[in-house]
Amino acid sequence: MRLRACHPDPLHPVASPVAHTFAGFWTFLLFTARFKGRLVTACRQYLPQLLLLVLLANLADIDFFSGFHRSFTHSLLAAVFIPLAVSCVWRIAGSYWQSAALYFLAYSSHLLIDFFTGTKLGWNSTASGIPLLWPWAKEFGSPVILIVGVKHKDFPALFSVENLHSSLYELLVFGVFTVALVLLWTRFKRVSLQLGPQSNERIP
Repeated sequence: MRLRACHPDPLHPVASPVAHTFAGFWTFLLFTARFKGRLVTACRQYLPQLLLLVLLANLADIDFFSGFHRSFTHSLLAAVFIPLAVSCVWRIAGSYWQSAALYFLAYSSHLLIDFFTGTKLGWNSTASGIPLLWPWAKEFGSPVILIVGVKHKDFPALFSVENLHSSLYELLVFGVFTVALVLLWTRFKRVSLQLGPQSNERIP
């Protein structure tokens, strides 16, 4: 898929936290791939790790509060630097680099989702664009829009019917995909148990 400069809408519609939160949960499924218990048990036992991965999946939008939305935090540089920094504080996996890889997947999922976000579904030129190669000011967006972004010009726009529709669309699409991943996760657990027991006390 070809990258291209893109900045058609000054409002920069963005994917809502619904999509990004689901993506953080997907990273958690990968994190618990070697956990032999039930998913509900894994969520309870590793709740801090789950919350951290969800936070990282949403973290890029922290620049929304600075008035410079889609700046450094939506770049590949941030997607590398922030996971490395977080790994220095907390290693949730067996090593520094394994933890950094999980953090990178959670954080970069935000960039991937925003890359395919625009104002109209389909093959068009409505992508909002993100500065992947910051500090280079050029913004990149996909020619194929898979997510209709929510508008955030002001509070009336934020809580508009259009934004509700966009959020429900994300809930449906990402929810269905999550159900499929959970089913695969469960099937993987069954196969793992058949091949041999694994401890659920520690995830390396």
